[in-house]
Amino acid sequence: MDASCPVAESHREVAQERFTLGGILRAFLPIVLPLLKLGQHQLRVLGQRAACGTLQLGANLFQCPHCGHRHWAPRSCGDRHCPGCQAAKSRQWLAKQLQSLLPVPYYHCVFTLPPELNALVLANPRHLYPLLFDCAAQSLLAFGRNRLRGDLGITAVLHTWGQKLDFHPHLHCIVTGGALSPDGKRWRSPKQRKFLFPVRAVAALFRGKFLAGLRQLLDDQALHLADPALQAPAARARWLSRLYQKPWVLYAKRPFGGPQQVVSYLANYTHRVALSNRRILAIDVSQQTVSFSYRDYRHSSQLKALTLSGLEFIRRFSLHILPAGLVRIRHYGLLGNNRRKRGLETVRAILQRRGRAVAIASPQGQDRSMRCPACGQAGLRLVAFRDAAGVLHRIGAGPTPCDSL
Repeated sequence: MDASCPVAESHREVAQERFTLGGILRAFLPIVLPLLKLGQHQLRVLGQRAACGTLQLGANLFQCPHCGHRHWAPRSCGDRHCPGCQAAKSRQWLAKQLQSLLPVPYYHCVFTLPPELNALVLANPRHLYPLLFDCAAQSLLAFGRNRLRGDLGITAVLHTWGQKLDFHPHLHCIVTGGALSPDGKRWRSPKQRKFLFPVRAVAALFRGKFLAGLRQLLDDQALHLADPALQAPAARARWLSRLYQKPWVLYAKRPFGGPQQVVSYLANYTHRVALSNRRILAIDVSQQTVSFSYRDYRHSSQLKALTLSGLEFIRRFSLHILPAGLVRIRHYGLLGNNRRKRGLETVRAILQRRGRAVAIASPQGQDRSMRCPACGQAGLRLVAFRDAAGVLHRIGAGPTPCDSL
């Protein structure tokens, strides 16, 4: 950065930032990177995250329409693994999802893969994450067609972490409490409200579908085998048999109180990353350690602290970097992208005739509009930005020398 530019004046403030994921990466990444075996995509994501909120990515110039004050702010990375950038994207995504809510109960199901599959999933995320999505969704849709004789609406969100940043792949599914009949004339609700479908039966179907898909991928030699012993057909058959015999975990929470609770839940879960900045308790550069909080669900959800070395922290965080292009929020059935608008209009018309149509209010919360640091009023405008190469651009114009603004 050219020190003569106004943006350089904010560098001291950025350098003082503490207790963020970016701060941890900036402190330890240069030291531990040679000790970790990471792919190019993981290295790129970690590099972007380390640069987020610093002048390495450039800076934006904002102007207040009320008092005319101008100030520079470092550009963000926009990566989906960044807790700061995902907060804004979550609000934007949520505003769109409000249009898809129905005045019906919603159910929450969590599909979890057994730990015996962790190594294989880590070695083959491009194949096995989509298989997890499809098998969970198809299991729910199958029960919807058998029990309710119609199509459910499902929103599925992939999480890969536990509270300690360990690898724990699971799928959160938000499911409509009812199904639309194939002819589009009836909305069928479950007879009881405590649960949508029998948990053990859905879990067994999910297990069967996933292992059938896994067997096919193995037979097609489409997977990288983390355990060389599985290359032998007999050993692979015994391994699959053991997975068939053990029960798989399906956690079904009680139904949400209504569409408004679904809004709050989606806002918190859809764009969550492995570790939020607010959980970071301390960064000790001299000892090369990171401390963060976690909930111990085995002991009444007690809030505890965990301290890891910088190397171990970055290794664990890297486990949760998703492959480029993998979609981690997907919609199925009634909410599928190819039928969502038409299907929702049909269901709303049916429910309105029953007197159940309600307006979904916007989620409540503080005004998040960007405010001027000088006068405090909202409505800041982006008038220019400087890219990572140091070239300044006016909004609506081409590259401009830095001293022209």
